[in-house]
Amino acid sequence: MALGLVLVRAVLGRRFACGRRLGVGAPRIALCMIVRDEAAMLPGCLASVQGTVDQVVVVDTGSQDDTQAIAEAAGAIVLERPWDDDFSAPRNLALEHADADWILVLDADERLAPGAGDVLRAAVAADDFDCGFLPLHNASRIDARLEDVVRGEERLTDVAYLPRVMRRTEDLRYEGLIHESVATWLGRGRRPQFLIGADVVHLGGVPDVRQRRRKAERNIGLLQRAVEQSPEVVDPYGYLAHEHFEAGDVESARSVAEQGWRLVERGVATTELGALRLATAHAWLQIQDRRADAALVTVARALSYSAGHPDLYFLRGCAQEAMGLTATSEVDRRTRFALAVDAYQQAVAQSERILLQNFIQGSASWAAWVRIGTVKLLLEDPPGALEAFERARRGRPGHREAQWGKAEALLAAGMPVEAMRQLQSALDERPDGWVLAALGAEAAGMAEEMEGLLGRAQLCLANQRFFSPHRRERYDDAAALLTMYRGEPHPGRGPLGQVASLMHGEQVRRPGARVRPLDLRALRRVIEHLLRRDQRRWITPLLQPEASEILPGIDRMVQAIVDGFVHAQA
Repeated sequence: MALGLVLVRAVLGRRFACGRRLGVGAPRIALCMIVRDEAAMLPGCLASVQGTVDQVVVVDTGSQDDTQAIAEAAGAIVLERPWDDDFSAPRNLALEHADADWILVLDADERLAPGAGDVLRAAVAADDFDCGFLPLHNASRIDARLEDVVRGEERLTDVAYLPRVMRRTEDLRYEGLIHESVATWLGRGRRPQFLIGADVVHLGGVPDVRQRRRKAERNIGLLQRAVEQSPEVVDPYGYLAHEHFEAGDVESARSVAEQGWRLVERGVATTELGALRLATAHAWLQIQDRRADAALVTVARALSYSAGHPDLYFLRGCAQEAMGLTATSEVDRRTRFALAVDAYQQAVAQSERILLQNFIQGSASWAAWVRIGTVKLLLEDPPGALEAFERARRGRPGHREAQWGKAEALLAAGMPVEAMRQLQSALDERPDGWVLAALGAEAAGMAEEMEGLLGRAQLCLANQRFFSPHRRERYDDAAALLTMYRGEPHPGRGPLGQVASLMHGEQVRRPGARVRPLDLRALRRVIEHLLRRDQRRWITPLLQPEASEILPGIDRMVQAIVDGFVHAQA
């Protein structure tokens, strides 16, 4: 039976008690590699497999450094094959020259983690599978300790599980110009598959290493060629869309995702993983393009291929959240947000499942908890939001959005000093933290500091969008409050912006202005500020019956604030 994308966690937990090399008659393992200019990385890889493999076969595709000499000194069989934009060809050449029962595939920028060799030797000795999947951990730093990467302390992305241990058979071959795979071999005869707990650490995913090696440029070129050669094959479209998106070319990513998804809609056969890869790119881009309704359709179709995958539930939550932000009625807004929380919780419910691969980091853990916290804020549930952001922080210590979210929840709970303390280490090039700091300063009675903090947010907005879209609303609130504190109310967006509009003398209902509730605490503070400065002329328009036609009940709210202020001064 095919392994599919999901495996039970109990398999990963299996560890083999083997502390030494197996003796005579033990299965032989050959490490097969393709390399090019890997003099810096290769020694570490070869050192990590010492005592684990019986043979090393290296295919060099054109090194100009000491790569070949290093491999030969380690006793490897070194073959040369000119690079011709085809990853499968050198992989297969290595297979042809391997003399072993089992094949282990690693790249030079990968290492077996401490203890992984014993696990691997014991697994092949058990001899009850044909293809073994190994957990791959992307290091966050090139000099990170392997143990810290495996534990997650220095891991850049979620763990992926890749087919790296294969029984050597006559028909074992790789296919594909790039992202080469043994899928055809694996599917032939329903070969048994197994998840082996032999951890692999990947150093090549570190952002500066990836950029230095120009991997994105190479991959995009090869994937474009694959699409042109086989336009009716779905898999390359998903890979190419993700590469374009990560490279910042959103327009190309959108075009490729749409082309590939049309194949899926036509019923062109694809793999579960291929459909998921493409669907995540397509749905995410649809959400970014404010086509959340279309994203929901994409997710529904993708679930027919990959039922229960947290990436898809996460995207469903994002789509519902986006639709809630643009809702034109309070009922629709709250309904959408409730549906978003339900979808995110469905994603979190998958956290105990082991996924061979996911494309949205943290979709079943910290990222989902961040979104749950955000929506809880929008549903005016600060305690629920605080709990969710704390869960996110436990899963991803130091994650900026979890810090910002916690600060925002503290503000909503009426604890501005604690919020400002939370923000001290969370102000960076994004506008989110600065906007929250501006609101925190206002709530803490330091309105005079708002202008500088909001100015920093405006500078950030020249180069960065808000990490969480709802913070545009928080920005609108802060901007409106600032104009009122200055005694120069200016028409703006959102409920507080509408208050400023009424003060300014503009009595025009703004579409959607009353969709979200008015911040009564902020309204009280700014009205009392104007009263203390004897600027009642800005308050008078809010007490007129016409104002209540724009913001229902605003006249009673403001009158109560004025009466309370006068009583306190008496």
